[in-house]
Amino acid sequence: MKYYFIRHSLNKRILGHYPQIKNIIHYYTTEEAPLFIDQFNFGKTNLNLIISNITLHPTSKATDYIDVKGEIGFLFKLLISGKLKSILEKNKTLGIQFFPCTVFKNNIEYTDYWVLNYYGINYQFLDFKNSAFFVTTKFDKTNKLDIDNENNFIEKQKEIAKEGYPKGLLIDKIEIKKNNAEHFFIIQNTEDGIQYIASEKLKKEIEEANCTGIEFQPIELSLREWLHGGEREKIYEK
Repeated sequence: MKYYFIRHSLNKRILGHYPQIKNIIHYYTTEEAPLFIDQFNFGKTNLNLIISNITLHPTSKATDYIDVKGEIGFLFKLLISGKLKSILEKNKTLGIQFFPCTVFKNNIEYTDYWVLNYYGINYQFLDFKNSAFFVTTKFDKTNKLDIDNENNFIEKQKEIAKEGYPKGLLIDKIEIKKNNAEHFFIIQNTEDGIQYIASEKLKKEIEEANCTGIEFQPIELSLREWLHGGEREKIYEK
């Protein structure tokens, strides 16, 4: 089965305006900061978290996937419509939770939007023997690592993390096990930092539902090949 990185659309015809977001609205005081959603990454929480809302540019379209990746209030998280949320829930019963978020555009409130918090990250789906791992210094790959199982990978993660910046761990080549049963998962330590991955089955379901604002990059392609090698434009246009 093929797998894809989930990416936001770059097509202005689909987005209306790029970037879509005009500004982010935060609602918390210093005392409330411990309950701000950015304090909770990759861990499940039952707390009543404080969620930021967003305002779109007047000409932006309210797509099913809105690019907020890396913004305060949405660190490592996806902002998606209720339609896309229902598809993901059917394909991933454990490890995800959603928090309601309001999207504003031209004084209209869109209330069926959700912030996705992915928790319980593991790498059981990764084919370690056929993937490639490197130690990095800033943006350069240095030593290739011999990692053949999940425990070894976690040990190397911790070891390199202790050394701190500028060293890092990069999964340079990603191979998924042939018997993998997951259709939606997250992977860290990629060239783009963190990536959400969809199976061919999930990709097809999302596309058949006509979800907008989303593109799928084959995981075997590098970001440079995808954006600058012409591969993306063959599918999604400029």
